[in-house]
Amino acid sequence: MTPTRDAPSVAEGYRALADGRAGVAGSADVVWVEGPDASSFLQGLLTQDVAALRPGGADQALLLDAKGRIRASMRVHRDGPDGFTLLTPPGRGAALLDALTGYHFSENLELLGPEPVTLLTLAGVDRDAAAELGDLVMDGQVPGTLDLLTEDPGGALIALDAMGAPAESLEIRRIEAGVPEIGRDTAETTLVQEAGLEGATVSFDKGCYLGQETVARVAHRGGVRRLLRGLLLERTVPPGTPVLYEGREVGRATSVAVSPQRGPVALAILRREAEPGTSVRAGTTDASVVEVPFPDA
Repeated sequence: MTPTRDAPSVAEGYRALADGRAGVAGSADVVWVEGPDASSFLQGLLTQDVAALRPGGADQALLLDAKGRIRASMRVHRDGPDGFTLLTPPGRGAALLDALTGYHFSENLELLGPEPVTLLTLAGVDRDAAAELGDLVMDGQVPGTLDLLTEDPGGALIALDAMGAPAESLEIRRIEAGVPEIGRDTAETTLVQEAGLEGATVSFDKGCYLGQETVARVAHRGGVRRLLRGLLLERTVPPGTPVLYEGREVGRATSVAVSPQRGPVALAILRREAEPGTSVRAGTTDASVVEVPFPDA
């Protein structure tokens, strides 16, 4: 059966997300932080300079533990002087709320949620036009996309004259963009720089925050032993497949997909000796290590 506009193939959705007008319906969890001390509370915990956000502004941030290991990822939207919306992946809102609650003592604020919301990831559409169709719009995690909170994703797609693309299409774009999913591409011991997130999520100019000492030490004293890399695979492999270099395990393939442009691809946090250009073995198949984002084919 020939794919229709209402049921595009993964390849059609992949191309539309790159060169056309498309959207992928998904979900997220939301936590709200509200009150006179909301800004200072989050500023002392998160990696990003959220106090510098103006109302309506948003940025990516991480919550680390005291040793600098990643606990949670989120987008932080400043709703007003004393209110913030934290958008985190589906199913992770409760853990984020619990973590924030553990650091909330006498601050004058409320922690609300979590609440599941519908999220529409858009590409190739006007930001102002998208903002009229939902409750909140911000930059998407995949470069070049927007995330719109809306109760009617189908209606928004029609209004924007955008194709409804499969979730698999966006997943391939995420992998090729080198955007790690926290808890999937990272482990409980993963550091910010190992996941390649320091540029998008860390302010090196703000004051102290939880885990800052480790982040700063890595930045100024020579880096980490493992880095997020891409894999170009001869054949697809299951997530969790060990990656071997010269017979030694150097990491595991985590997110895996089949790209219409590149064939089987994966993300993996690998030891430094498996540098870009290196040939490795992933399970029973050969693979080449590449930088992320993946280079143009």
